[in-house]
Amino acid sequence: MEPPLPHPLPPALRAWLDSGNHAAQYHARSGWTYGQSKNTFERIEDDRYQENQKTNIYWPFQSRAEWRLGKFLVENLTQAQINAFLKLDWVSSAQKPSFATARQLLDWMDTLPSGPGWKVMELEVDGYKTEKKIELIFQDGLEVVESLFGNPIFCQNMRAVSRSDTLPEGATIIPVITASDKTPVTRHTGALKMHPLFLTIANIDSNVRMKATACAWRCVAFMPVIKFDVHPDYQTILQARLWHKCMDIVMGKLKHTTNVGEFITDAFGDVQYCFTPLVAWTANLLEQQLITSVSQNSSPITLVNLEQFGNSTCQPPRTTGYTLDLIHRLSHQVDPWRLDAFQKLAKANHLLGVHLPFFRDWKNSDVSSFLIPEVLHSLHKFFFDHVLMWCKDVVGCDELDSRYKIHHKRIGIRHFASGVSRMMQMTGREHCDIQCTIVAMIAGAAPSAMVWSIHALINFIYLAQRQVHMESSIRHMENSLSKFHATKDAILNAGGRGGKDHFNIPKLELMLSFAGAVRRNGGLMQYSADVSERLLITHCKTPFTRTNRQSDFTEQIIHLLDRQERMHLMDVYLLLSEHKEPLVNATAEEEELLSSTDPTSAWISRIAPSEHRCFNSPRSIRNLFAKGFLSSGTPAALSVMSTPDHKKLNVCDVANIYALPDFATRLVEYISRCTGSMTPHLVLESFDEVVVWHKFRMQQYSTFGPSVIMPSQVVQALPPSPDFLLGNCDAILLNTHEQSLHNHGYHAAEVRTVFQLTSSCRSQTTPPFLSQPLLYVQPFNVIATPEDQPDTRLWILERVYTPSLPPARMGFVIPLTEVVHPADLVPVFGERVNCTVMAATSQQAYDQFYFNYYTTKEAFDTFYEHKFVQT
Repeated sequence: MEPPLPHPLPPALRAWLDSGNHAAQYHARSGWTYGQSKNTFERIEDDRYQENQKTNIYWPFQSRAEWRLGKFLVENLTQAQINAFLKLDWVSSAQKPSFATARQLLDWMDTLPSGPGWKVMELEVDGYKTEKKIELIFQDGLEVVESLFGNPIFCQNMRAVSRSDTLPEGATIIPVITASDKTPVTRHTGALKMHPLFLTIANIDSNVRMKATACAWRCVAFMPVIKFDVHPDYQTILQARLWHKCMDIVMGKLKHTTNVGEFITDAFGDVQYCFTPLVAWTANLLEQQLITSVSQNSSPITLVNLEQFGNSTCQPPRTTGYTLDLIHRLSHQVDPWRLDAFQKLAKANHLLGVHLPFFRDWKNSDVSSFLIPEVLHSLHKFFFDHVLMWCKDVVGCDELDSRYKIHHKRIGIRHFASGVSRMMQMTGREHCDIQCTIVAMIAGAAPSAMVWSIHALINFIYLAQRQVHMESSIRHMENSLSKFHATKDAILNAGGRGGKDHFNIPKLELMLSFAGAVRRNGGLMQYSADVSERLLITHCKTPFTRTNRQSDFTEQIIHLLDRQERMHLMDVYLLLSEHKEPLVNATAEEEELLSSTDPTSAWISRIAPSEHRCFNSPRSIRNLFAKGFLSSGTPAALSVMSTPDHKKLNVCDVANIYALPDFATRLVEYISRCTGSMTPHLVLESFDEVVVWHKFRMQQYSTFGPSVIMPSQVVQALPPSPDFLLGNCDAILLNTHEQSLHNHGYHAAEVRTVFQLTSSCRSQTTPPFLSQPLLYVQPFNVIATPEDQPDTRLWILERVYTPSLPPARMGFVIPLTEVVHPADLVPVFGERVNCTVMAATSQQAYDQFYFNYYTTKEAFDTFYEHKFVQT
């Protein structure tokens, strides 16, 4: 191997030396390069059939069209369906493909270059028989890491990791992240269960890893769940030992690389001396207990047991050293293969009975550090299983359902038309949708002290999901959890635990380790199980359902999985070769925003925009900042449809359609404010037509990612109709800057109509104050701040009425650009909901509302910080 270069700058920085226009950080004592080799795509050219592909890059297929057809058939049809398709008269009469049968097509796919190969290994547990053969289906973990580290798709999304002082100078760290979950991979009778294992590397940017479509995660193993021919008492210990043995096989070379290092080629073709510590593992609680080899009523992360799960202070960590020392002592007392005696002794010490845990020889990988608190199960599932149940017990199912049923419907926000108490199965998305309104929903019906406790816990859940943390935000998270523990007795006093007098809940204990995990590993959302849950479907259940479950079942699976990876790898390679592009992703700077979320999509869009639709990439977010109106009070863009919902109306028509008797008066006031003259009727004569929209869109940047554009949100302003007798209108927050000419000091308002004045004479010059859409809004006063509401800590808004008799709702006209944020309002229900109100009328029937800033994580981050600053 060549000695390291005298100036071992990362390749990306060396490429920028000539321009001198870039600044970046690198680690001078790590990431040294030791010569050149080939990256993942360049190694395809070493395939044994490369000579055939010099004249036809699509060989064994005749053309790109035939390759696409073959890939489509293999991905979507069974062999029988492919054969039936090829026998159609239409196929025979058209340009007939060169493959005549499904078998021939599959054989061709199997000749394509491949990445890490799938293998099957038959295992035995000496002295114990099983109902079926024990077959481990896996890829070598080190080969998968090499494939990811050398994949040019990610070369613009790779980052260096600081070298540990325990590693040689110049070493490169490739931190390994894994995820696993026991799951049925086939359905209905005879369901086959396995432990799929997924793997990625922390060098790839977290916002790329978190996208399932980015293919940054790889499935590396299907570890069997086998039933042994023994007494049921010994099934768990034998299955756990088998799982750890499988982990040793799959991760053996990775553990060796962590200890002694390995030369691995990166995406630029530079060879680096690499070490592969295990830094994070995403798993639910039961899986964590299997990983750490602890019993069911013990914490996998700390040295606490069931009776201490409700404590408010974090206990000492369950380190690798502690667990191995304990296993060592027990093994000296009893032979580990005397199952009955060893299992009893292990349970007495809160262990599972595994005597050779896989992490025993994985250097620089401590189990108390790499087990990361998992947001989906530890927070969202915890909320559904416990917090929501407490609220049902105290508020009552019927009352809570009624509140959710009549909540105002907004586009993009889940509305529970049937309530929430009788839904037996929900996804994590639905758990989040209930969370975002639970505080305001139970206010008034639950004791104030309990609302305060629930509010503190919801704050903790939201703070734990932040993408970016500072020490101050971590302390806020710790304080919120401390407030919950300090006030949780109010839940017991209200009858919220169904007669129980404790909070010995395992997931509640895990929350105490969140702050430490954030300090060690960064934001927890990058380790969420959302991606792995999706991969369970796409990489596990779908392939397994395409087998016939016959005696050659494992061989079928290996071919299926190999074929999937061959086709995915070849698809991008062929496109690059056809366009004679280098096999390194040199993404242009202007595409940095897109490449950060889906690098494959960005690369393909740059070299062959017309081919973008052929790849399974996420739908790009439309950028309203390019052509929309910019808000005057915040970095936000607003937009209406190019085609209005109503055209060529007059002012009276709008007043009648929307039931706004003062519409003309308020429009005249707006024109007078803008012109400073007393002749608004001249403006209305010149601009004699009105166009109207039923909604507009608003888009903002991420709170903690100033370059990240968030999906747009819709604000409705529908007129009265048979479905919505009083209209269907959403609320907004207004620009309150002192220089604003249009706001009368109100912070929030309801949008009643979106319109614009136009002229029937097309040559008429439009003045600036009419060049954008206008809004007729009805404002709210802030009558209580978070400081006034110690339980909910929410702002309370109240409708504003005119002083005339009879009172009427106040309204005024403002430009669209005065909007700064959409607003979700929840009525102040009081002790009991008004049973005569429905979802279609709740926004109009109530006069007082909570401003609910839990609607989205972005809204919470914005207004939580604002509330903290204000206090």
